[in-house]
Amino acid sequence: MKRTFLGCAFALAALASAVGCGQKLPDGMPKLNPTTITVVQDGAPLADAMITLMSADGSSKWSSGGTTDASGVATMVTHGQYKGVPTGKYKVAVSKTVGEGTPPPPKPYNEESARVYQEYIDSGATYTEFFVVDPQFRLVDTTPLELEVVDGKNDLKVDVGEAVHEEISQGGGVI
Repeated sequence: MKRTFLGCAFALAALASAVGCGQKLPDGMPKLNPTTITVVQDGAPLADAMITLMSADGSSKWSSGGTTDASGVATMVTHGQYKGVPTGKYKVAVSKTVGEGTPPPPKPYNEESARVYQEYIDSGATYTEFFVVDPQFRLVDTTPLELEVVDGKNDLKVDVGEAVHEEISQGGGVI
């Protein structure tokens, strides 16, 4: 009985080791550190903002990002899926858009959706999207925000100043 129990324990340990308790990283990806970033705007948490981290000195090819929750906190991932961020100094870009008005239905792809779309056009409804984060913070090339990720758990914070209300150009623009 002892032998069977030990055999099962070893088999389970081998299986856990083969499956992996942590995430398997791609070849060449450095160790990742659990990282959250809280974004504040006008002194309050900024929900639904997209955060992008790029190496400040170009030493890392791995980009990281996340989206803030209702508390303004983003849990960062690297390469789109691996939890955490490699150690290093990063430029921080933050962007968020909001819409005002009634969003249009999807472009017509069949007779019914064409009817719904035409009703929307005929109703005179309007919809405009706006950036709410100052342009200087939206691109890694222009942002003054920098953070350093260290070994271990990182709980970081950035402030993007006052909200803006900048219309997004639909025809050739800013998007």
